[in-house]
Amino acid sequence: MRILFLSNFFPPARPGGYTQWCHEVAERLAERGHTIGVLTSRHDREKAPASEQNIYRLLYLEGDLIYYQPLHFFTKWKKQHRENLRFLEQIVKDFTPDLLFVWGMWAISKAVPALAEQLLPGRVVYYLSDYWPSAVDMHTTYWQLPARGWLMQLPKQILSKIAMSMLVKESQPTLKLKHVICVSGRVRDLLVDAGLPIRHARIIHGGTDVQRFMNVRERDYLAGDLKLLYAGQLVQHKGVHTAIEAMARLINERGINQINLTLVGSGHPDYEAFLHNLVEREGLQDHVIFHDPISKDEMPALLQQFDGLIFPSIYEEPLARITQEAMAAGLVVVGTTTGGTKEILKDGETGLTFAPEDASGLAEQIARLMADPDLRRCLAQAGRQTIKEEFTIDRMVKEIEAYLQDVINDLTHSTDSWRSQVGTTAINH
Repeated sequence: MRILFLSNFFPPARPGGYTQWCHEVAERLAERGHTIGVLTSRHDREKAPASEQNIYRLLYLEGDLIYYQPLHFFTKWKKQHRENLRFLEQIVKDFTPDLLFVWGMWAISKAVPALAEQLLPGRVVYYLSDYWPSAVDMHTTYWQLPARGWLMQLPKQILSKIAMSMLVKESQPTLKLKHVICVSGRVRDLLVDAGLPIRHARIIHGGTDVQRFMNVRERDYLAGDLKLLYAGQLVQHKGVHTAIEAMARLINERGINQINLTLVGSGHPDYEAFLHNLVEREGLQDHVIFHDPISKDEMPALLQQFDGLIFPSIYEEPLARITQEAMAAGLVVVGTTTGGTKEILKDGETGLTFAPEDASGLAEQIARLMADPDLRRCLAQAGRQTIKEEFTIDRMVKEIEAYLQDVINDLTHSTDSWRSQVGTTAINH
């Protein structure tokens, strides 16, 4: 098959969970004999290797990913929006895909996948690993928010009316979503609740390359100390503050000092500053360490330095990649079960759970791990076994390949049936 991936990001740009899955699935489908192309945004394209082939880093994002720039909307948005459509049309013409495979589209207009559906009717497949189809676009979100300061209230009200009238003229199209795969059952349920016609969507969980985590160190569960890790974006909806607040309860209120938490990642500057201030206010500088983001290749070695992963997400996580990697590496996962996380993290079976923003509940679960070495051992072993049996990248790729092949087969069958009917009609006449 000739498969053209369509994604807002593609590594090395913004190498988060679903972008890594997009990259891994594309690579492994290519290894299985398929011809792969990728149309993605120009975000961080200077980091891309010069030798990459059939990777088209052309699309414009709707705006800056950290701070929205109103002037950019009025001076560049319309032109870039139309150029994105032209880019898609040209790449489809040049690459001539059998299928177009849509991944993340946040910060790119829904007009782009809608055009794909027009250009390749019945040949567009979606892998939904977040909620972008039901999300409000970046521009509408900004212009509907009140101004931060009173001096800007009147100017923004005036500009908002102009901006919203421009957006109405470029109305967001309704996607047909004929062929859909969801990363978790919860993603499908929430998108159905939001009004999307995807009850028919197939669930294909994301998976992990367990071969990367074969060298699991033998942990000393009887040791008194506990090394904990958070790895991911430092943004408010990830609930990182809850982990710091739990550390404060353990150390400052319970006097448990044989514990450390390392925060690996980066995020919004304002939230990062808030987290640093929280650590200083609670006097946790000796127990909470901030670490720069690391690459995918560095992750296996990093995980071996820790005993447990803290996963304090507040929002409905589609299906977090880091929980799978931590389990595969032999860590005990202590996390919330928002979104698809509950499909892998089961309290007392594959890890421990707590309610979102419940620092006391998280502290209690961490204290349980410290007090019960046998519990730590059992949960770590069960989590690792779960990944090996149910959440491998090989299983993910095989199921996706089979789904894509079914779409092609159905199209071929429909075409053959149509030709047969036309031929029969011609003979009868």
